[in-house]
Amino acid sequence: MALQAKHIKQKISAVGNIKKITKTMEMVAASKMRRAVEASLASRAYAVSALEILVHLAEEARAENIFTQERTTPGAHLMVIVASNKGLAGGYNINVSKKVTEYCKDNRDVDIHAVCIGKQAEKIARRNNLTVVASFTEFKDFGHLEDAQAIMGLVMDLYERDETYQKIHIAYTQFIKALTYAPKVKPLIPVQAESLYMMITDEASPDTLHAAESRALYLFEPSEEEVLATIVPQLLRAVMYQVLLDAYAAEHSSRMLAMQNATENAGELQKELTISYNKARQAAITQEIAEISAGANALM
Repeated sequence: MALQAKHIKQKISAVGNIKKITKTMEMVAASKMRRAVEASLASRAYAVSALEILVHLAEEARAENIFTQERTTPGAHLMVIVASNKGLAGGYNINVSKKVTEYCKDNRDVDIHAVCIGKQAEKIARRNNLTVVASFTEFKDFGHLEDAQAIMGLVMDLYERDETYQKIHIAYTQFIKALTYAPKVKPLIPVQAESLYMMITDEASPDTLHAAESRALYLFEPSEEEVLATIVPQLLRAVMYQVLLDAYAAEHSSRMLAMQNATENAGELQKELTISYNKARQAAITQEIAEISAGANALM
């Protein structure tokens, strides 16, 4: 009995140490989440305004752009997968993986390549037997504009240079509000205003995007083609930046919730072990009293 009580006491101490670690990780994740959410909300207004400008320009312009034209010839699909570098984030990476698997099943006859952002994204691509074209695993915990420019620059270059790609999608986790986020797979190229608007705001594009009274009369200089060639890539970089910010906010939110649950579970386990320890200790004391009483009776 004494050995059992000692073993339980060691377990209580170990669970207590784990509880301290998960509580610390929860506080760190909460701090990072607040910072990531502030960045995401601050960038969202710019992304929406940039999209509105593109819609108005596209309606006024008569020219086409390589990133707005649909390719009718069947070809490979390119998927940008955004996941985390680290684990211990609850179902964050698993949910992205499920969305990628669903997309692959729906397009089982298509050759799908992947651009991976995060170490977990590369694992997701390998599990689904995707051809990994590029992998970014050295990004910080918070999105930087330079990161978005590097990723989008590569993606646009692949689409522009390799005409075998018919379309490009992005798999990521959209941040809606604190503790609320949803994995998504959305079309990225060719550019579709409705889809991009939903990526930024998680709601259908309002009529104001297409309202005639909201459009200004545009004068294109030096030409419509050159204006679109400048505006469209800038918009795509803004959207990618917003996607990264949303993904990081969702990741830290998911990690905070996972660590909170782990801390609560550790507390419950501590209580159960304490009850077991008290029972074992009480049983040991009862046994000792019984042995003493038996010895005393033997001497009488």
